[in-house]
Amino acid sequence: MNIRGTLGLAVTLVLAATWAGGTALAGVHDTTSAADPRIAITEVAPGVTAEVFGSSPSAGASGQTVYLARFVFQPGDEIFPHGHPGTTLLGIESGTFGWTLVEGTAHVVRGAAAGATGSVEDVTEPGMEVTLNPGDAIFYEDDVIHTARGAGDEPAVVMATLVLETGALLLMTADEMAGMEMEATPAS
Repeated sequence: MNIRGTLGLAVTLVLAATWAGGTALAGVHDTTSAADPRIAITEVAPGVTAEVFGSSPSAGASGQTVYLARFVFQPGDEIFPHGHPGTTLLGIESGTFGWTLVEGTAHVVRGAAAGATGSVEDVTEPGMEVTLNPGDAIFYEDDVIHTARGAGDEPAVVMATLVLETGALLLMTADEMAGMEMEATPAS
């Protein structure tokens, strides 16, 4: 497993331990929120932090777990190409968020927080970057690999809802996502 794979696994374990009331793992930068020391903050990349506020098995989607999280991207800081093995919905709380497609298809709703639903922008071209502002949202499935960054002069705060297969990693490197696809495809 490469360093990103190790980081992805460590982040997932820390986030799972946080949800379960466990402790942080050695070697992963983990602190607590100044506002509430019961919430662990995990650095997933330099200048990029994650907080998981809760998770629950889904009664409506057998074998799936729903997660609520917040990501904070410092200005100019970026996370490596990665994916989430399930459905992801990101809503921008504050700041300016840059999101770049590597592969797959994503959908942007401008003004989603104000109830806008009519104009959905499809993001389909590899290398295409969208800039999201407070109230905007982006959603996609497990076929998407992307990068993300703080694109403004202040931190970008991103709220996330993820619906993932129970036990799956919350964040996987592009290589891990490709390996997952290979495992799901039967040999001919």
